[in-house]
Amino acid sequence: MANETDPVRELLRKRSVKELKEMLRLEGYDPDQISGIEKEELVERLWLLQQNPVEEDEYPLPLYSNCLPQVVLRGMLVAGVEAFALSYWTSWRNVFLIVLLTAIGLVVRNILIRKNKSEKLRKRQ
Repeated sequence: MANETDPVRELLRKRSVKELKEMLRLEGYDPDQISGIEKEELVERLWLLQQNPVEEDEYPLPLYSNCLPQVVLRGMLVAGVEAFALSYWTSWRNVFLIVLLTAIGLVVRNILIRKNKSEKLRKRQ
């Protein structure tokens, strides 16, 4: 079989189980949840992961968020911390304007990113 002579699989087979679990951790999986699996099955799953890598979003949401509620919560946290820190150096009116400009900047960035994403998706189809 061609699968048995695959050089990537052979390299994976030569690694220890600890090294294979570390590779899984680097891929974003929790290696502590893996137990009772034979080494050969672990090699097979890692090989499949390497053949079909997860596509990363080129334009993620702002503030390292992966969903809209997370953006809102993190935005509120950033606004609060920014307002608190700026309140020591400037008046509350200026603090409000700076926080508002920051929020507007994030909203505009997010709108432009979504627009670019939709254009790229239309070009692919």
